[in-house]
Amino acid sequence: MSDDFDTDVTREEPPPAKAAPQTLGASTIFRLCEEVIALREMNNRQHKLFEQAMSKARDEMQRSFNSFAGDTQRAYQQLRQEVHGEKRVSLALLNELLELGMDLQHIVASRPTTADPEAVARWADAVEVESRKVQAALLRHGIQPYDAVIGSPYNPALHERVGSKRAEGMGPLLIAEQRERGYASQQPEFVLRRPKVIVSE
Repeated sequence: MSDDFDTDVTREEPPPAKAAPQTLGASTIFRLCEEVIALREMNNRQHKLFEQAMSKARDEMQRSFNSFAGDTQRAYQQLRQEVHGEKRVSLALLNELLELGMDLQHIVASRPTTADPEAVARWADAVEVESRKVQAALLRHGIQPYDAVIGSPYNPALHERVGSKRAEGMGPLLIAEQRERGYASQQPEFVLRRPKVIVSE
């Protein structure tokens, strides 16, 4: 065959493939996936913050409870010691007063029946001695006389009102006069027997 038939044949290459345009559905799913991922990351962060807050609150509550339990235990032990001490003092005082009461019974039984002045004087001296013993026993156990302060405000918790009168230079409801003294243990606020008082009008 002849070369006359040779021709320059140029081969055409196919044009480059164009990217398929994104459809509305594909972009919506893509954005939805992005939002779900962002939401999951935000949820994880919030969950970690919540766990930290819960852990902190739990530790704080545990510390508060431990402090409360410790304070309660100390208060209970202190109250127990005070009650035990008061009970011990009360029993000792009761025993001592029982002894004095028995002595007084003997003294009353030995009261002189005659008009002998010397026997009556001895009997009165014995009564006086027992009275001093009672006062000494009370003082030994922390019980002391408690007197109302003239001119101070009347307080039903500390004073027993037995009457009232007009007192010159005094306003109403003040201690104008004390009729009988009271008794207190350790502190004036712990009144065993309130003093009997007259209150100003």
